[in-house]
Amino acid sequence: MSDTIHDSTREGIPWIDVLLSSVVLFVLAVTQPVLDLLGRNAEFFLAQATPPIDIVLLGFMLAIGIPLLIGLMVVGVRKLHQPTGTALHGILLALLGGILALQIISSTPVGRLPGWVEIVLAAVAGVLLAIAFYRYEPLRSAGRFAAIAPIVVLGLFLFGSSASQLVFASGEIAKPSHVSIDNPVPIVMVIFDEFPVASIMDDDGNINEEIYPGFARLAEDGTWFRNAVTVQQQTENSLPAILSGKNPPAGKLPTAGDHPFTLFTLLADSYDLQVLEAVTDLCPEYACENMSRQVRPLADRWGALIEDLTVVSGHLFLPDDMADDLPPIDTTWSNFSGGGTENDFDMTSRFQELTYSADRRHPIAQFTDSLGEAPDEPRLSFLHALVPHVPWTYLPSGQTYSAPDAAPGSKSPGWGDDVWLVDQAYQMHLMQVGYVDTVVEEMIEQLEQAGTYDDTMIIVVADHGITVRPNTPHRRIVTEETVGDIAAIPLFIKRPHQEHGGIDDYRAETVDIMPTIAATLGIDLPWATDGSSLFGDDRLERDESRIEGSEGVIIFGTDGSEARAVAARKIEHFGTNGPFGLAPPGHADLLNRSVEEFRASQDSELTATVRDPKAFKTVDLEGPVVPAWISGTIARRGSDGEDLLLAIVVNGRIAAVTRTSETEEGATQFGAVIPPESFVNGDNDVDLYLIRGSGDDLELLQIHR
Repeated sequence: MSDTIHDSTREGIPWIDVLLSSVVLFVLAVTQPVLDLLGRNAEFFLAQATPPIDIVLLGFMLAIGIPLLIGLMVVGVRKLHQPTGTALHGILLALLGGILALQIISSTPVGRLPGWVEIVLAAVAGVLLAIAFYRYEPLRSAGRFAAIAPIVVLGLFLFGSSASQLVFASGEIAKPSHVSIDNPVPIVMVIFDEFPVASIMDDDGNINEEIYPGFARLAEDGTWFRNAVTVQQQTENSLPAILSGKNPPAGKLPTAGDHPFTLFTLLADSYDLQVLEAVTDLCPEYACENMSRQVRPLADRWGALIEDLTVVSGHLFLPDDMADDLPPIDTTWSNFSGGGTENDFDMTSRFQELTYSADRRHPIAQFTDSLGEAPDEPRLSFLHALVPHVPWTYLPSGQTYSAPDAAPGSKSPGWGDDVWLVDQAYQMHLMQVGYVDTVVEEMIEQLEQAGTYDDTMIIVVADHGITVRPNTPHRRIVTEETVGDIAAIPLFIKRPHQEHGGIDDYRAETVDIMPTIAATLGIDLPWATDGSSLFGDDRLERDESRIEGSEGVIIFGTDGSEARAVAARKIEHFGTNGPFGLAPPGHADLLNRSVEEFRASQDSELTATVRDPKAFKTVDLEGPVVPAWISGTIARRGSDGEDLLLAIVVNGRIAAVTRTSETEEGATQFGAVIPPESFVNGDNDVDLYLIRGSGDDLELLQIHR
């Protein structure tokens, strides 16, 4: 290639061709795919709370600033020393050409080849492109005509994508609704994220009071709409449906401009609005005074934006089998590098060290604390809480534990075929549901402390659920098989001075919440809704349910059987003792029993390596972190590859029973959740035993560490 370039250079390729080729190829290879992806997923910017000026600047930087800077640098080097500049330009063309070729290859059947093969083919294509540029004048002429590419790509991003709705937010946001309010009671509304109702149901379809006392209290004092469902699969659509009472049309963003008629605009003229939105922007500035979603300082938000774009670029520009080692971008809208991966990969570790990591408990604590004082005027206290949404890192107490980087059994964006590992992931989900129940208890306690509990209307609901079961391609896409996991959600409503609580099995939908609030407050809504008041005599009769997802509309019945089926599967695997009742089939009766009840001996064939064993020597049960996850590897001679049953013994009692599995490298690994109550403060004895036999012949063989 160098000889070809050297020969062509003697003919004097104009500097403008060098500049334009650098700019155009960068835009086609890098800028266009990145801006196209972001333009089709404007929720990315909402999740980052990115102001419009930052979106415009990002577009200009990627489409014009960076490619022009690179091109001018190459031209400058060429002017100082032509051979060096020419070589640099050739390398740049080969690199960008290779990136562009790799994207094309990945979209063809050739993309099924191993990643290294794709990279070799792309590298060859890039080198050929660089040689062709210096050898063929028509190719250089094409570069001049393509000089309009940066303007076209930038224009499509700023004016023709969903991101344009954020850049040019409508000024026609509805002003406060001047409505008459007959009963201006305080309102507390919490929307929990990614929360199937089956997670709190027992085998009879009721709430286990011992495990979920907060929800049991709400059902006792208010009404639990046990058969409630969401009408939308995605948060960006389900929250507008809840807050407006209207099923949103396709193509709308969760912003005040696209949804001008909501609970926020309805009450802005009469209520003090205390609103904490997580990823939406539905409360207009005049109503929430920019307090619902604080815009972070410039350095913080651009740092987080660049880190997320780095992960996005890896998924765009690397072969699929190499991109699998990057943090997933399909489980959340932002903070990708904080999500973890299935593999212990150096790049992931660097991302995790650099990323902005938000503690989801902080806004929740801010919200619950605010309920402890009686307001001087009618108040709407609203929170969209990003729990029990993944990642599952919280214990029922709200403390954290050393959770694995990725949930066991996960095969992003869905689940693999190992039933036991997926059950362990479900266990982590249920523990975080326990934290949600703790939040509900704290809410009630704070309202009682303020003396406003009886006067307050309380709405607790979820935006959608999640599927946690083996052989599921996607954990968040609703299908006929997953409708019970994703559509069926918790809905609790306590009316002011409600005298009798209980369960209502009416098929409630999330679009009914807004009309119910309006009826309770004595408001004639100034807009039409798709739902009706859940306590009205004229509530809608429904003979079918519909939920809209990314694969279309799913239609199902109204008897609630879809949620009960999910709950039945949960009970089959966990029993009725909550998340800590999980054990491999036939071994749940071993939990919490003393090791002295069994025949125990040494097993010289097995050796265990436990990750971070020192954590069990300095346990602080009141501290922020409890070592409730134990994991490691097992070494054995003459291995036959069979999975092993293990008992995790803490302070002489069996705290967990687990099963080993094989890593991709062929190592035998294990992991188990240990109930926090198994520990004592300070030093704890943690031992591993191999389980052999069953019934009266069961034997425990201690594993060397």
